[in-house]
Amino acid sequence: MTLMISKMKKSNFIEWNNNIFIPSIKKIDLKIILIIILDILFYFLSGSFVVFWLQRVQTKMASFNVPSDIISLGYERAQQLVGEVKIFYLTIIFSFILLLIAIIFLASILKGIIWAKTTKTKLSFALISKFLGLNLVWMGFWFVLFLLISLFIEPASAPKFMIITIALGLYFTNTLYALFMKKPEFKSIIHAVKLNIAKIHLFLLPYAVIALTLFVVVRLVSLLKFQHSNILLGLIVIIYAAVVRYYISALVLEIKKS
Repeated sequence: MTLMISKMKKSNFIEWNNNIFIPSIKKIDLKIILIIILDILFYFLSGSFVVFWLQRVQTKMASFNVPSDIISLGYERAQQLVGEVKIFYLTIIFSFILLLIAIIFLASILKGIIWAKTTKTKLSFALISKFLGLNLVWMGFWFVLFLLISLFIEPASAPKFMIITIALGLYFTNTLYALFMKKPEFKSIIHAVKLNIAKIHLFLLPYAVIALTLFVVVRLVSLLKFQHSNILLGLIVIIYAAVVRYYISALVLEIKKS
């Protein structure tokens, strides 16, 4: 009897999920091409920003020479050198903060348009402005968390913590963006966290299927060995993410109603 009830519940859950998945996929139209292009543009520009920043830092480091024997410089020169080192590291930190702000700004514009097109939300300057404010706090929090992990977690354990953080970030962010596009307000952060925790049992199976499908797709594409296979893999992942985004946005709003 218990087994029968369990099977009925599982069957009802799958049917409920299908009733969300199929209509969400039917909403996909030619706008998905624009979404894919914007996603590619975001990752290309973000990567370019990071590469440019790293090159500038490497150039600065190469031009900055610290004598091996500081004591022989004398007290005044040593103090001056200490000041120069402090300015050097503060410059790197400040430039890194500017890099993060630039990426957040870029994400707020491009990802804002992407999510608006996906959820059929009317695009406006006010929406993107609010989305920027949201991301400055939300993405800033995750960047700080990554920084703390890299600074205070042992190098051997850091990759595991990074993977967990990325998974949690994606889990909460998808819900946050879907809710925000429905009702653009800063409280969406609180609503998203509460929904993801309270309804985690409804999110687990869909996300497990999404992750497993992505894993299989990546493994299959990885078998292809040619000059630009990595570019093809990246393109397929972006297309997959664009399709899944339709489903997740619909899933979040349906779970919110339940």
